[in-house]
Amino acid sequence: MCVIIDVNCIGKVFDQKNAEYQRFQPVHLWVMTGDGSVIYGGTKYLKELGEGKYLNLFTELLKVRRAIKINSESVDKRAVQLKIRVPDDAFDDEHIVALVGISRCCVVCTDDVNSLPYLKRRDLYPSGVKVPKIYRSIEDKKLCSSRLMSEICPSRLPQRRRNNKKPKSRPKIHLKS
Repeated sequence: MCVIIDVNCIGKVFDQKNAEYQRFQPVHLWVMTGDGSVIYGGTKYLKELGEGKYLNLFTELLKVRRAIKINSESVDKRAVQLKIRVPDDAFDDEHIVALVGISRCCVVCTDDVNSLPYLKRRDLYPSGVKVPKIYRSIEDKKLCSSRLMSEICPSRLPQRRRNNKKPKSRPKIHLKS
């Protein structure tokens, strides 16, 4: 599974000391030790992510093929189109919808109830892109599954490449407390 983690959930997923970590622990384990990958990108997302420990974490995840960075220019362009199409003030996560549309990611992890109606609008996605499933609680742990992999996810790569070499491994990541 690839997952787009809304910035409002980053600490809940990756900070084991966070009071809400238990709700999001399956996502953490799926990304850090399983077949999951985080999809991120776009100027707004990176700005919200900030320059702190989570940007460094995403950089490390990218190095070990547990994150996929989508071209910011593509995300920004799609987000502007979406915002023009839906100028509602409540629609402030257009970059997340843009990321889903570009990556075809099947799962979004968010606690932003205002974004849910927009994430569920089929008309905001290009043809052939499914409306994403939403991870909001431990009850959604079934979404941490290989059956929800999109084509962009590294685990979908063939087991052997043309040159008959094994693909690069994806080491487990352990956060330092």
